[in-house]
Amino acid sequence: MRQDTLPRRLVRRWLYPVSWAWILIGLALFLRMEVDERPAWILITLPLVILYLVLEIVLPLDRRWSMSWRNLPPDIVYIVLAAATIGLVSAGLAMASITISGEAQGPARDWPLWLQVPVLMLVFEFMNYWLHRAMHELGGRFGRLLWHIHAAHHLPRGLYLLMHAVSHPLNAIIIQGLAIILPIWIMGYGPEAVLIFLVVNAFHGIISHFNVDLRMGRANYLFVGPELHRYHHSAEVSEAKNYGAVLSVWDQLFGTFVYRPANYPKELGTDPETGMPEYRRIFTVLALPFHRG
Repeated sequence: MRQDTLPRRLVRRWLYPVSWAWILIGLALFLRMEVDERPAWILITLPLVILYLVLEIVLPLDRRWSMSWRNLPPDIVYIVLAAATIGLVSAGLAMASITISGEAQGPARDWPLWLQVPVLMLVFEFMNYWLHRAMHELGGRFGRLLWHIHAAHHLPRGLYLLMHAVSHPLNAIIIQGLAIILPIWIMGYGPEAVLIFLVVNAFHGIISHFNVDLRMGRANYLFVGPELHRYHHSAEVSEAKNYGAVLSVWDQLFGTFVYRPANYPKELGTDPETGMPEYRRIFTVLALPFHRG
């Protein structure tokens, strides 16, 4: 049994609020300096990624879900072909969204920052929620196509930090294009609001795949973290819900909220009976959306 050591207790209780403190301080400094927002997005999140990688190696929640030496070679290939591509696409689209926000002239352009940020978050989450849910639950040929685009992210039997980037390139284009770029262009949010959104979005995207016992308590009723997102990756379809990326509010409103404090799924990945290819068959997985039938 895993020992409940002092480092684990500190991480469980304090890592989330301390991370938020780092984000808020970083955002305040960059917004006050009035510098280009694009490098700020990277500079604020990169130190957290490095810290989390170390903690995930030293204090894993479940070693079954960790990256291992046995799985490292196929993981590297997958990351190079899929995750690295997604990272570039995501970063490119994220920076493009900041650029677009500096030129867009929409109804939100003259709103105060305190109003732009929550509206941007809620609109993104609403669109992301239904796109994500459709990828899992929509039937017919179109639903199957969406699932085949999204399935690469669910095939691994583990859940670790770098898995946040493991996905099909088409998945990033759909989510970021329809849920981020298009609303920013239509609404005309300012660069400051977009920077805040992108940093918070990146932060929660990272920790939601964190294989460390980080607990958020009542914050789970507002934000999506590892306690909620682990169930999204459950191999048991009935509990594989929680479609939100950053906010859990739409899951609560539409009946797909699964929160079981101090517990986690027995198995992760997809049900073997679905006939999906193994995670290591990289080219087969990437070709799934192009199969007929």
